Amino acid sequence: MRFALSPSEVADLRRAPLVAEFVGSEMLLAAFQTEPHAVARILPRPLRPTSQPIAFAFVAHHPQTNFGSAYHEGALFLQARLGHETGLYCLAMPVTEDMAMVYGRERFGFPKKIAEIISLEDTGSQVVGRLVRKGAEILRIELEPNAMAEPGDPGIFWDEAVDSAGRQCWEAIAFLFKFFPSPDGKHFDYLPRLVRQPTLFRPQAGLHKGGGRVVLTSTTYDPLGEVPVGPMIGCMLGLWDNTMLPGRVVRRVWNVWRLLPHAFFRMDAASSCLASLGTQPIPVVSGAVAKGDAGSRSLVGGPTAPTACHHKPD
Repeated sequence: MRFALSPSEVADLRRAPLVAEFVGSEMLLAAFQTEPHAVARILPRPLRPTSQPIAFAFVAHHPQTNFGSAYHEGALFLQARLGHETGLYCLAMPVTEDMAMVYGRERFGFPKKIAEIISLEDTGSQVVGRLVRKGAEILRIELEPNAMAEPGDPGIFWDEAVDSAGRQCWEAIAFLFKFFPSPDGKHFDYLPRLVRQPTLFRPQAGLHKGGGRVVLTSTTYDPLGEVPVGPMIGCMLGLWDNTMLPGRVVRRVWNVWRLLPHAFFRMDAASSCLASLGTQPIPVVSGAVAKGDAGSRSLVGGPTAPTACHHKPD
């Protein structure tokens, strides 16, 4: 790479494929119910809550991509509706590699940050996915595998689809707000865009499922604990070959004041500024925990550090 490419190199890049390919990604996935009032408060317009308040989280290791990055990643989503289409509004997606952060944030608008630790560990009795940022564990997923997944089980996370080669796969639609602050820090550089970005997931053989547990924790910089963790819907572990397809702008945000309250969680500087001004108390840590298989009936949350919720599924 050079600071200034030749015209032929620029032309070659313009002809290059616009899809990101992931081979052999190990993913620990969890879906759980949350609370309607939290979803309604967090979702920016024009996104709307779905009939059931559902959240998704994952911790993943991507060992091979076609854009030169190998990294770990964690994420949290809320199910949302745009018109008649259901998709996933991304609340957090920390990564361990800078180019993975730049690619997702600057092209699509994913709220990516750098994390110190994102790991998947097999302890023998369970698989644990952890996301540690600014010294605090903000996401934890635990799976106790007890069965092989059925072919239709990924349907609790995504919709069935067919890729360009005619292969059966699963599709997730991400809803993202893409924007940048102006140089003076007081405005947006341009009218924010609402982006629709599809990703295809192709499972390799050997997916496992079982009882799961999710812990979300808020810190000064990462408010994941604002999403209450209710009954588990499903938890799954396995290897996937994934394709991020090109996104497209589906809306312009003309009322920027309506979006503005939702625009600061992806920037740590905003939290530091509020704390230094003393205009708003910001808790150091708070969280929510859930444990169990689909059908469990527990909801735990509060203003203090999270503690494990030990209960049996119904």
